[in-house]
Amino acid sequence: MSLRNYVRQIRPIQENYITPVVKIQNFVSEDIDLPADVLDGFEYTQTDKSEKARVQIKVLSGDRDTDRDEILRRLQNAGVTSSTTSTNSSVDPIDGTFDGRNFRIDVKPKTGGMGESTLNSSITELFPCIAFEKKLNPKNVEDFMEKLMRVNLSSCKCIIKSDLEAAEKTVNGAEGSSKYRDKMENALGILQFINDQHKDKSIKDVYWGYRGKPTGVPKGHPGDMFIEYTDNKMLGVSLKAGGKKTSEPQLNTYHRTIFVNKRGPSFNDKSGNDALRKIIYDKVYSKIKGMPPINNFDGGVNGRHKDKTKSVAAINKLSVKDQNKYYDEYLDLARQGVIDRMNKNDKQSMQWIKDAILREAPDVPTIVIKAIGSNYEEVTDRDAVGVFLPQVKFVKAYTGKTKQNWVVELVSGDESVKLGMSIRSSSGGKLKQWSLKVTYNGLLK
Repeated sequence: MSLRNYVRQIRPIQENYITPVVKIQNFVSEDIDLPADVLDGFEYTQTDKSEKARVQIKVLSGDRDTDRDEILRRLQNAGVTSSTTSTNSSVDPIDGTFDGRNFRIDVKPKTGGMGESTLNSSITELFPCIAFEKKLNPKNVEDFMEKLMRVNLSSCKCIIKSDLEAAEKTVNGAEGSSKYRDKMENALGILQFINDQHKDKSIKDVYWGYRGKPTGVPKGHPGDMFIEYTDNKMLGVSLKAGGKKTSEPQLNTYHRTIFVNKRGPSFNDKSGNDALRKIIYDKVYSKIKGMPPINNFDGGVNGRHKDKTKSVAAINKLSVKDQNKYYDEYLDLARQGVIDRMNKNDKQSMQWIKDAILREAPDVPTIVIKAIGSNYEEVTDRDAVGVFLPQVKFVKAYTGKTKQNWVVELVSGDESVKLGMSIRSSSGGKLKQWSLKVTYNGLLK
């Protein structure tokens, strides 16, 4: 038995099988016309841009092995020259020739319920922890993935037991990410950061901070990863990814979270949250024909009420022009609500800045590390803000120059520090996103 098949036996891929009957075919501009029934029922894309000599076909599947074998069977029954090719992928692709054109069919995983943004961030956060603990020392992306597939995840100290299922989905679904190579390179960069830390000060353990936290770390701590040194000191690491010249947010949260967040810093202001929600419903959502009552239009208390599907249906009936108009009104109300909350109580606002932006936590300080390709750098304004904050006499929040931007100004006498903030829909859902994303983008000059 091959090593890869053995690994699959002891740690099978955690995916839900979807029969071809219920799969939806994605028709695209085709550069090769395979027999009609070969990919019938499968969701796929096709391009020859990545490799001129060979058409690349990517099929998304919930059961990769089964569907790859089914496609191969169809090709061979149709008389198409084809076979599997041994690669570093966890499921080998199909290579073949048809009408004088070479092609490769890669069967990639659907994420099994894990959204792509979550999958991408988890790759960058989890994989370096596993690599450091298991001393993998990967040479490149392909070598990294090959070595990860051999790891028994249940044996990893870096994975909190409650996060094991999420870890399995991340490893098994990584190759299905549209940013797979970029995020794997980022993971190599973060692994280098951990190794450099280890050279400076001996590390005992590292931990993935997905949902669970290691002993001694507050539940709501913003760290994505935690480093425990041999002297038992703990360091939280907040990870970002981007280009050398890009400026990534140093805080990602949501406007409701600022008011009430059970897992982290907030104003603990339920009445304020409820009041803002009512204003947004009365002035925006209630105007949309077919919108359910306020109790459940956004999913209710737990966000799971079936009325939310009715809300989406009502929004979808609007013209693009009306959707944008209502979204702009929603954005303005949510932004003003957060600004008003900041201006309500200076003491509470400064504490929130300490907790959420400076990421202060007893005995567990936090640094912000940015992965750039396969390298890294520390990017944070915490020193500048932290030094100034004790001198602050009052906090002043106000709108910025665009409809998304706003400013938190910390004032002490004639001096001030301005924090650049923004609020917007994070997923493109606009009206269908019931809590808008709030970011801290760095100090304004």
